[in-house]
Amino acid sequence: MPGTNEPLLRLSPEEREEVRAMLRREDLSPRVRERLEMVKAADLDHDLEETAAWSGRKPRTVRRWLGAFLGGGIEALADAPRSGRPALADAAYFEALEEALEASPRQLGLGFDVWTSERLCSYLAQTTGVGIAPGWLRALLARRRFACGRPKHTLGHLRDPEEVAACEAEIEEAQKK
Repeated sequence: MPGTNEPLLRLSPEEREEVRAMLRREDLSPRVRERLEMVKAADLDHDLEETAAWSGRKPRTVRRWLGAFLGGGIEALADAPRSGRPALADAAYFEALEEALEASPRQLGLGFDVWTSERLCSYLAQTTGVGIAPGWLRALLARRRFACGRPKHTLGHLRDPEEVAACEAEIEEAQKK
């Protein structure tokens, strides 16, 4: 790292624009965003202690992430892969999910009109071979900004408008008497 009088980091114009573009992304994780802000602050000649103070990190942590950026660029600021079970829902699953949501269940040859999370899970398990719990499917839909709600079933489409008008007229006559 540079001495105390030298800037911590100097970005090229291309790197500076790449950092700005990444910071404008809505899907950027909060941890990577914070690390990019540290890089941006260093480029703007903010000292290590000042950056550590506003980020709530120790100076050695800020120094670590600046060093990682110098060594590997923006990709080096991402978290390491976490251990655990790999995600079941892959790109093919999400493609099938979006196709199912774009079509009505009737268009897909199913015997109902409205998707529920249970029905959608069952349909996707049959078509993709990947079984996911309905609660997790709702969480995945929320991440992709799909709205989930309860359907409102009415029988309005089954009523004859002429008969409805005749009944309303009878009710008005009864109320006048």
